[in-house]
Amino acid sequence: MVDENTDICQVTVKRAGSDLTRPSSVIIRSKKTNPVSAKANMDYIPVSKTLYFSPGVRTQTVNIVILDDLGQPVREGPEYFELALALPINARVAVPERTFVVINDTHSDLPRIQFKVPLYTIDEEDGMLSAILVRSGDLSQRSAVRCYTRQMTAKAGVDYYERSNSDDDIVTFEAGERTQECRVAIVDDSLYEGNEEFRLVLGQPELQHSVGKSLIGKRSRTTIRIADNNDRSGIGFEQKRHFVNEPSDEDEGSFVKLVVVRNGDTSRTSQVRLYTKDGSAKADMDFAPLSKVLTFGKNVTRLQVKIKILHDEKREMREAFTVHLTKDRNRVALIESDKVIVYIQENLYRTGVTFPLTPTVVSLKDYDDISKAKAEPIQGYPLICVTACDPKHPRYPETGSLCSRQSIDNTKTWYSWEVAAATGPDAVTNDFRSIDSQTFFASTSMITLDSIYFGPGSRVRCTSRAITYQNYKGLGSTSDPVTISRKEGLCLPQQMGDIGSESFSAQITYTGLESTTHPNMIRIRILVPHIDGMLPALSTKSLSNFEITLTADASRRGQHLCSNLLDTHEVQTKSGFLTDHVTRMSGGTEPYQYSSELRGKSTLRFYHNLNLESCMWTFENYYTMSELVQECGGKIATDGQVHDLTRSHLSVRVPLYVSYIYHSPSALGGWMHFDHSSYLKMSFTYDTAVLWKDGIGTPEGSVLKGYLYPTGVVIRPQDKRLVVTFRTVARFRGTFILAREDQNILSMVMSPDQPNLSFQLKLLRSAPTYNSPEQMWQFVSEFSVRDYSGTYYVKLIPCTVTQNVKYSVPLKCNPRMPITFTLPIRFQQTSDPDAVEFNIRTQFFLLARRDVWLSNETNKVMEQSDAAFSLGSIIYGRIMVDPQQSLGSAYHVSVEKIFVCSGLDGYIPQYSPDNEEYGCLADSKLLSYRFKILDRGAPHMITRKFRNVPFAATLAIDDENAHVLVEQSNSDGFRFDSSPLFQVASGRQWYLHAIYTIRSFRSSTRGIGKRSTVIGESSHMVHSLSKRSATKSAKDSPQGAALVRSIKLVYNDDITDNGPGGIRRDASDDGSSSLSMKWVLIVVITVCFILLVAVIVLMMLYRRKSRPVTTKVVEPGEQMQGTEV
Repeated sequence: MVDENTDICQVTVKRAGSDLTRPSSVIIRSKKTNPVSAKANMDYIPVSKTLYFSPGVRTQTVNIVILDDLGQPVREGPEYFELALALPINARVAVPERTFVVINDTHSDLPRIQFKVPLYTIDEEDGMLSAILVRSGDLSQRSAVRCYTRQMTAKAGVDYYERSNSDDDIVTFEAGERTQECRVAIVDDSLYEGNEEFRLVLGQPELQHSVGKSLIGKRSRTTIRIADNNDRSGIGFEQKRHFVNEPSDEDEGSFVKLVVVRNGDTSRTSQVRLYTKDGSAKADMDFAPLSKVLTFGKNVTRLQVKIKILHDEKREMREAFTVHLTKDRNRVALIESDKVIVYIQENLYRTGVTFPLTPTVVSLKDYDDISKAKAEPIQGYPLICVTACDPKHPRYPETGSLCSRQSIDNTKTWYSWEVAAATGPDAVTNDFRSIDSQTFFASTSMITLDSIYFGPGSRVRCTSRAITYQNYKGLGSTSDPVTISRKEGLCLPQQMGDIGSESFSAQITYTGLESTTHPNMIRIRILVPHIDGMLPALSTKSLSNFEITLTADASRRGQHLCSNLLDTHEVQTKSGFLTDHVTRMSGGTEPYQYSSELRGKSTLRFYHNLNLESCMWTFENYYTMSELVQECGGKIATDGQVHDLTRSHLSVRVPLYVSYIYHSPSALGGWMHFDHSSYLKMSFTYDTAVLWKDGIGTPEGSVLKGYLYPTGVVIRPQDKRLVVTFRTVARFRGTFILAREDQNILSMVMSPDQPNLSFQLKLLRSAPTYNSPEQMWQFVSEFSVRDYSGTYYVKLIPCTVTQNVKYSVPLKCNPRMPITFTLPIRFQQTSDPDAVEFNIRTQFFLLARRDVWLSNETNKVMEQSDAAFSLGSIIYGRIMVDPQQSLGSAYHVSVEKIFVCSGLDGYIPQYSPDNEEYGCLADSKLLSYRFKILDRGAPHMITRKFRNVPFAATLAIDDENAHVLVEQSNSDGFRFDSSPLFQVASGRQWYLHAIYTIRSFRSSTRGIGKRSTVIGESSHMVHSLSKRSATKSAKDSPQGAALVRSIKLVYNDDITDNGPGGIRRDASDDGSSSLSMKWVLIVVITVCFILLVAVIVLMMLYRRKSRPVTTKVVEPGEQMQGTEV
């Protein structure tokens, strides 16, 4: 017997007997019973199969497939079919030869009832849960099942209505029904309880008369989860956005009311903090900041908060700030909407003002009578934008009342300007462009537009925006364009259409000490011819990138420290080319030429250098020597070069770059420039035309059209050759090329006015297209001449293509005959300015006090300079530049060598090479002693002792405690011991001879800590300046290579210090005054001895005068032995 849901029924056939060594077989086949019970192919799969028994095999198994009602279970009861064995081979069929298979579905096809899923989730507010029951098996009869509840975290009667485990709560399946619902009612309360769960369980009911038997499936229970999300307490703003109008004045109270609501469970207390946060609206300026704790008590669902809106003078279309909520401090409620945006709006009537009429653009010359203004404003003078609310407007009597009604303040009007390049020869107009290349001194947002922003033929228009007295911005209004005259101007070029620049003039002079305004300074004066629309730029640094250099960018202030491109507040030197003091130029003035209200103060500061009557710019400024080297880029050209026999000089070369700049919408960066360069030279001794902005077109009648735009004309500094850069635009499909493939025809440049010049033409870059490509070219002259003025013919080869040809490299086009462009240029080289030369005065002091020697107070040094020195005292020497001629920190005084000498028979050494007198520098028969005690370059070549008494000479730079003096750029010094000078007879006069240099800071070795041995003595001599001092006073000597100074010594036989304010007389006098009777004999003997010594000394002096005197020069390292008397 097998169950119907069994897929396979296995039947075993056994073989028995004494001899199983032979193979055998038998056929097993299925047969239906009589009467028919189980049906083949409905209840089972019929079988007819031969079973083979190999030798020794006793059993074989047959698998019979049982069919389970083809997926539609019906209880049929037991069913039979028969299996029989037949036709054995090498065997016989034993008993039983037949067997019956019983298929029983009495139990397997019973209905089974179970839950569809193991878990159900339902929101508490849904109210009713329907759990799905699924019945499988025989559905032909009615079935019933109990469905009852069992509580878990959810409680019966509190969270749901209970179903009992009785026949009162059964679920009935009618015949044929597969699914049914088990319903449970959910209790919806207002308390937040979180997620709660209970179970539904299936059970067997008591069988009733009309209900068949059924089974409970494996999923006999399911879990019900009650979600209580909506009962969770939630706090948030009622609205996400609020709009409020800004109060019109400070006294008007305006508040925004915010409502904070709480939803869900309100049985507990919640606390949240409300606070404001800045956006475009700022606290204490646009609204009153607020930070407040909101407390929701039991059953409280709404709270209201007011925030004050403040009045300010700034007018924006709309400002905003945000208000936020923090988390519940009690952790009861969730924050659902934690932010609200508050928009503060301007009143609409404040933003809608506008001018009654469009503005009018006229020349500033015609501002007083606009009705008679010329249709085409002149070149070279500013334009003005006149609104309908300007009292000078021709129709102001009609529009004035409309302006007053809208409270328009014309003085606050906001302006902007647009310029279009001049119309070309083909009558094609160019588009208007906003002026984005604004200069640092001329704004483009004023009522006037400076003349540097437009040229002949340019079209200009302005836009004005009305602003009320309360600073409310209105609507913009654009004027009709005006065309600048090509024929009228204030400073027109000599020939209309010329392009280039005229030469400038530069002067450099020394003011001297006599100047009352700028003593001891260098004056630089530059004259530049003016042409309408031209802007001159001067600097000691190379000028380039004018789209940045002319703006207020910091790079201009950092690079061009000595330039007319710095306004007064940007100048870092003592003075600048532009000053706050604006003076009226001589001659007649144009209307409103000096009106700071219309043109701006910075504009007037720049233009006060222009004389419109003579059409000449004059720039003048004063610099110190240090500024020229440290700030202006000056370089020492000849640092210590021989000027003549007795003087030396130092030369400084300051570069000067001058550019003539024109505004051009067609040029790269908006500016076209012509560049000049030169040098300003100085030394001291110590003892341009109108620019075409619309391009140069091809000659009339040419089949192929094109335009040439000059972009730069420069004299190359290294070889003074002419370099011209220009841009071309082809007005045909194709491009310009340098040469044809056969090289028979070349693009070239020639000038009939410069027949001796040839030019090298280069193509710098070209746009990769055949549709009107832009190309950049440059030609350079082969030679240099002073005047490059003349007419230049630029011949370029056009290369055309058809419409279907695409751009490729190499070019595939058809060369045509060259097109000639005529380019008139007037450009002359500027001669270098004359160099300036002046003298520097120096002073030599000998001091007895170290503190005075180190002092930086000039008066203190001069007062203590007349000092006398006794045996063992230290002599301090100091050399300094006259304070009135201070050169600043760019230059340094440096002591190089010190000589000490003494003349023979009262000879006073002098430094006068013209008379073959060299002071203490050279050996002479007129000198009795000569020592070199200091040498910066060769310290091993000095005399260190005289008669075994050391000089102990030291330069200030080698004195560790003399850094105060070393850091003073205009002074240097030395010191030595006076003791060796007292090793000769009293009354001898000693002299000091100093060799020093004045050099640039870079060439000086001060402060380095090492001495250079490269510079020889002769080099030091030519850098020195001579000054001699007599015994009591210093007298100026002729210019020379050194300073000579006498030394006042105090010997023991003179008055000698004996303590403060005390003196003592000679020893012999003291002995005689204290002589007593008991020492008479000793005194007599002493006097006799003295007389004997005196006689011997007189004899030696007599012999010395009668013989020739020779001077011995002490070799390096040799101890000096002077001649004794």
